[in-house]
Amino acid sequence: MLELEIDGRKLEVADGSTIMDAANQAGIYVPHFCYHRKLSIAANCRMCLVEVEKAPKPLPACATPVTKGMKVSTHSEQAITAQKGVMEFLLINHPLDCPICDEGGECQLQDLAVGYGASGSRYAEMKRVVNNKNLGPLMHSSARPSTRNCRVT
Repeated sequence: MLELEIDGRKLEVADGSTIMDAANQAGIYVPHFCYHRKLSIAANCRMCLVEVEKAPKPLPACATPVTKGMKVSTHSEQAITAQKGVMEFLLINHPLDCPICDEGGECQLQDLAVGYGASGSRYAEMKRVVNNKNLGPLMHSSARPSTRNCRVT
């Protein structure tokens, strides 16, 4: 068993645990997209960045193994700034069709954007254009709205 501290709370976790495992065990929420305890670690969304004492930059909680005496802050200024930066990056080219999206209000990106997204964007450029694809005779390409000429506001 290894001892560590997350947000001022001392914990003991099994050897080989990650910061995300320890946070879940303590009931501390760390925002994430790609993490699932039954899947291999991808660490590609970077939404779970946390501050670790003596680390030069934020580290992904899902891929960082716990070490003895580690001190982690999930809601420090550095961690929140990193998480908000990741959210801004994810939303740069996200289509503006959320009200009619297939997820129908069950979108984790929408949920996290409320908490970690900015109310506006620094970008005024046009979003990328994705042309509608021929999905076969049962699916009309007009069923999916076009993101053509959408501006980030």
